Amino acid sequence: MIQLKRLGHILLRVADLEQSKAFYSDLLGFEIVEEDPNHGGVFMTLGEHGHTLDLMLADSPAPDRLSPKQVGLQHFAFQVDSFEALKDAYFTLQDHGIEDIRAIDHVSQKSIYFLDPDGHTVEIYHELPNALAMFREGREDRDDPFTFER
Repeated sequence: MIQLKRLGHILLRVADLEQSKAFYSDLLGFEIVEEDPNHGGVFMTLGEHGHTLDLMLADSPAPDRLSPKQVGLQHFAFQVDSFEALKDAYFTLQDHGIEDIRAIDHVSQKSIYFLDPDGHTVEIYHELPNALAMFREGREDRDDPFTFER
């Protein structure tokens, strides 16, 4: 068996490189660590590794959105350290005009889902300290909406 260490990075093809750079750096806090005009990539980090997110300009427009059961990437997720940080993220997204933010309770974690400028679904979540044990015991996931209060 191959012994993987962690997920290294995600590469997203985007329609507007400048718009996506601004979204991921100004709104979500990624640091641009390298721009490679020869290969068309922007490499971004959250600070703990060489890069976490690569953005590259797409050659053609995006296809229609995937249905929830269709083969393909459905979403990718970033973890925050506390419920307060999740709440802050929710209101920061709202304050920046991000629409259709869904807040969902998944038993072992609480998550918010939203779309980036190209329609990729992004999740930010806070995981309970005993989440791994809950998964192993059969947490019986649910998708209960909830709301945040300012």
